[in-house]
Amino acid sequence: MKYNQAISLSLLIAGVLAAEYEDCKSCYIHYKDSEGSWGVDGDQWCIINDKYCNDLKASKDCWIEDLFDCCDKTTEVSYEDDNGKWGLQDNKWCLIVEKSATPVEAAEPEPECWSLALDYPCCKTTKEVVYTDESGKWGLEDGEWCGIVGAATEPKEPTEPKEPTEPKEPTEGGDDVPKGVTRTTLADGGILETGIFTTMPPTHTQAPYPDVPNEGNYSCGAKWHMKDGVCVAMYCEDDDQSENCDECGGEAGKGSCVAVDTKTGKSGSFYPEVHDATGHDWHYSRSTHYGLTYAGACAFGVYGLCSIKSNVTMESEICQTFCKNYPDLCEDAVDAKLSLRGNFIAPNGNYYTQFWSSLPGDWDNYLSCGECYELEITQEDGSPYPDDARRSDNVIAQIVDSCPCSANAKWCCGPGIDHCNEIDFKYGCPLPDDSVHFDLSDIAMTRLQTNDPNAGMVEGVIPIRYKRVPCPVKGNIYIRILPGAGQWYFALNVVNVANMGSLVAVEVLRNGKWTPLVRDPNYSSTRPQERYGSWVVPPLKEGEQSEPFETPLTLRFTDSAFNTLTAPDAIKEWPTTDDYFYYVDSGVQFPMPE
Repeated sequence: MKYNQAISLSLLIAGVLAAEYEDCKSCYIHYKDSEGSWGVDGDQWCIINDKYCNDLKASKDCWIEDLFDCCDKTTEVSYEDDNGKWGLQDNKWCLIVEKSATPVEAAEPEPECWSLALDYPCCKTTKEVVYTDESGKWGLEDGEWCGIVGAATEPKEPTEPKEPTEPKEPTEGGDDVPKGVTRTTLADGGILETGIFTTMPPTHTQAPYPDVPNEGNYSCGAKWHMKDGVCVAMYCEDDDQSENCDECGGEAGKGSCVAVDTKTGKSGSFYPEVHDATGHDWHYSRSTHYGLTYAGACAFGVYGLCSIKSNVTMESEICQTFCKNYPDLCEDAVDAKLSLRGNFIAPNGNYYTQFWSSLPGDWDNYLSCGECYELEITQEDGSPYPDDARRSDNVIAQIVDSCPCSANAKWCCGPGIDHCNEIDFKYGCPLPDDSVHFDLSDIAMTRLQTNDPNAGMVEGVIPIRYKRVPCPVKGNIYIRILPGAGQWYFALNVVNVANMGSLVAVEVLRNGKWTPLVRDPNYSSTRPQERYGSWVVPPLKEGEQSEPFETPLTLRFTDSAFNTLTAPDAIKEWPTTDDYFYYVDSGVQFPMPE
């Protein structure tokens, strides 16, 4: 059996490496890493049984005699390794046996490995607690989670096993890529890696929202009700078209006024995590429209709005300037079969912001900003139009905004809400359990109805089917730098991300170390679906000293498939003006799937 380099890249597929190998018949150590001590039986790697070897060394002076002699003519140390001290005798290596006054104690039996029941190994080389939950204490070894059952030594730098040889002086050199990481330098100079991003243990769950007073910044106002720390919609129970309780009591619990389930106001935890944008099935839904705006919650600015094929956007001075400065961001890819630019969307709020157990954070740790979907207008029963009667080509649309439940109680509270019965679509009201409502830009809505971005809309609500697809963007990733940025503080966003479209991490290289940025924390915990999507410099921890971010800045992006892309010297200088729509070409791009 050869050494298995297909070590898991995330906790989603983690396993126990050492469990794949048999115990060694000898105790000669060829190599040590965080998994333990390794030997070789024949031409196969094996794991050293510490208990057996401690017992052997306690009972036998020359425990290595099957492989090497033990020195009986010299005690001069010529070399030392994990097996002990070595001398040269008759021009052959021999092990110098150091007899002790007391025998070597046999190893204590290992405590029970509780994390094996969760498909994770127990830690072998670290006792540093990184995360604690109801299952126990968790540590990290080689970027992978492990359960802590007792004290151990600090972890060593990850390395790969080398072919076994006789003891000799160590040599320097070799690959600097850590174990479990793959690295590719792309043609554009970007560095693409997998295995860099560390996910959370499988027991990581969404925490209760903070218990805060219904006042000030936390207030839900008169139209909404606070429940379990979040603002939720209220309806008249006997009116399936109501959007509030103005006509039936005005307050949850009075008259026929009822408040809906809190899942409608939180970050969604019921949609599955998606780590691959290919191969998805069609889902059925309905779509409304909400005009043309550059004030979307994702903080993308005019990205996604301006399209050279749309007269209404190109008549604006903002889009004229934007498309002149950043032409790639206003045009579809040359080989694109479906339109993209101008087709922006806002999903229901508990899809816009979600809780992913694989990501750090207690409540709102994933934003769907940048994800792409193929949309098709359907007949009212959800079936496609016949080929000879199709109303339009399908479109690709990209998420740039949120449609919060608390602000749009008729359409944007997600599956299960049945207060939009002015429509009679098979999948229109309520939504199917696994579906998303999309509020479309006027351009996307017009295209689906008329196949022309410049024609007028006919309907205000349409039946659709949709599926997740890789984002077929033109050009490189761009960085939007918000006004006021400088070496001490800045806010930015990342747009035009190919393939997955969305990011889970953005980091900046400062003084040789990666500094992770955080999503803008300035939002009310009672209204997480209104969270702004920009990335900002994290606040200083107690005892930390502020350090400048000196240009040029190298950035590192991790997409929602946990692929990491480094953009060397992406920000070459800070903006000298307060241009609200200032974008920087990063020079790199994630590859599209083959």
